[in-house]
This record gives sequence, C-alpha cells and structure tokens, in this order.
Amino acid sequence: MNKGVIENLRRVELFSGLSDEELLQIATICKVRRLGAEQAVFREGDEGDELFIIHEGCVRIMINTRTSEGRFAPSTINLLYKGQSFGEMVLLGGATRSATVVCVDPCVLLVINERDFATLCERNPRIGYLVMRNMAADLAYKLRSSNLLLRGNIRWQQGELGKR
Repeated sequence: MNKGVIENLRRVELFSGLSDEELLQIATICKVRRLGAEQAVFREGDEGDELFIIHEGCVRIMINTRTSEGRFAPSTINLLYKGQSFGEMVLLGGATRSATVVCVDPCVLLVINERDFATLCERNPRIGYLVMRNMAADLAYKLRSSNLLLRGNIRWQQGELGKR
C-alpha cells in the first residue's frame, strides 16, 4: 500500500487514535476515484453509501438555501482539503446526502464503501468504536455550533422586530 495513503489517513480526524496497523486495514478497503475540476462528487438529496477522503485537491461543500426572492440557490458552507473527509453520515445508516460536493481542483479521493467498513469493524471492533466515538464528538461540536448560531439569529430577528 502506498505510504502516502497511510500518511493521509493519519490526518483524517475521523480516524484519530487508530494505530498504523488499523490504518493499514482501512487503506486496504479504500478505492481511488479521480475527478476533474468542477465535477460533482454527489448532489444534495442523492442516495449514497460511500465515505470520501481527500487525497489530493480541494472540494466545495454546498447546500441549497432560500434567497430573499424565495428561490433556492446553492450556498458554499465549507471548503475541504487533503486529509479531510466527507460523506461520513453513511456510516450511521444510508441516508440521503445533505449537501452537494463539487471538486474545486482536479481531485484524487479515497472512497470507503459503508458495507466494506462494517465488515472491517466486525473483524476489528476497536476500529468501529474509535471511528464512531470520533464521529459522535464531531457531530456534538457541529450541533453546539448550530445551536449557538440559531440563538444568535433568533436574538437578531427579535431585535429587528422590536425596531418596527
């Protein structure tokens, strides 16, 4: 296995705490997907069963938001780079994609199929435990951040109403 793949997997927060031996086991289930600039990895609402890790390049994460005219338009919510992952919600159960992901640059992505990952975790429960713990910590952080943002927006909206 390419040493660069293991080094890249080591950078992925989702795999924090895994040993080199465990990262090698993950590397063996990775497939490589090459995509060109401006090519979509997947779109909001698509079904999916794959987790993606950026090996080379950059991707844009977008969600559809309502414009002031009432239409829906894509809004960039994040840019991700080498060593970052996306699509991890599939590990919790095959849900529809919550965002659109488009390559900014030509990208090399490491792709992990949910079923392959589940089989690996059955053979090595420690991998599954650590990945799920890391995912729970990340989701808790995102939920707290969203709550703070919503509270700020609610206060702002109430303040705006009071000015009328």
